[in-house]
Amino acid sequence: MSRLGFLGRRFAFAVASTYAVMTVAFAVVATMPDPNLGWLSQSPNVEDQAEAVNAVREAKNLNDPLHERYLSWIVDVTMLDWGRSTGQFGGAVSGRAGPPVTDLIADAVPVTLAYVLPAVVASFAIALAVGSYAALKPHSRVAKAVSAVGYLGLGIPNFFLAELALLAAAEWYGWLPVGFPSTVSLTQPDTLIPYLLPAAVLTTTLAAGQLRYVRAESAHYFGEEFVTLVRAKGASNLRVVRHVLRNAALPLLSLLVADLVSTLVVQVYVIEFVFNIPGLGDLGLQAIRDRDMPLILGTTMVVAYVGIAGNFAQDVAYAWLDPRAAEE
Repeated sequence: MSRLGFLGRRFAFAVASTYAVMTVAFAVVATMPDPNLGWLSQSPNVEDQAEAVNAVREAKNLNDPLHERYLSWIVDVTMLDWGRSTGQFGGAVSGRAGPPVTDLIADAVPVTLAYVLPAVVASFAIALAVGSYAALKPHSRVAKAVSAVGYLGLGIPNFFLAELALLAAAEWYGWLPVGFPSTVSLTQPDTLIPYLLPAAVLTTTLAAGQLRYVRAESAHYFGEEFVTLVRAKGASNLRVVRHVLRNAALPLLSLLVADLVSTLVVQVYVIEFVFNIPGLGDLGLQAIRDRDMPLILGTTMVVAYVGIAGNFAQDVAYAWLDPRAAEE
């Protein structure tokens, strides 16, 4: 099979996976009872409880059959119409339409990327440099430190590390972020400075696992015959490491994609909750608290899209780095 055919097949699989994830997300959210309806039906602060409940049901299209709601929603999503918020950003009870979900997500994603992207890049660079050196010198102090840091980093919960970072910043430097800017810009460095601390916490967490993986993968290749040949030609340690990392590129690429997805799924929500960052994780948690179905589905789809796009990019890299992948 040609590279173009391989990529076409993987792209079709990515599209099918996208709709499968959207369908599952819709089914989970749509079939669960809405606690807001129960609160309205029992709240003494609501004059006409039945009317309030009916207003919410109409605003959220809950009176329509499930299959009709799904078909209407899947068409709208395909047309990039993700609906409007019905939670704290909207007005389901009063009947007021909230802001478009796409606008809320567009405002939250850059805030999350302000600390996620530096953390992912920094952690991967640290893992490549330190992990490969530890594999090159397996009996050195660096190698022993890598093992200790890896176990320690994986054993400490992310939320605990974030709380410790906040406490240390307040006690040692007298700095405690009162609030994070809701907008970030590369042309305004002041908006990025507050995100250095959460980026450092995330870097520590990511690098702990990546260090051990890079060390193990590199150590496997250091025993291959091509490394012996390169050493026999008088190559420096740096050149040997470059040859090893080039051969380990595919598994390390898989690690990067997996870490990025796991970061969005788990760690982003934890870090933004602890630091009170107005990013995608905070937006998703607020949507869950408000039972804001359009926004829940929107934030869920962003995470799913990133994961699917990452896997497709990984397939593209496979076909480019190793032509044999297109023949499988």
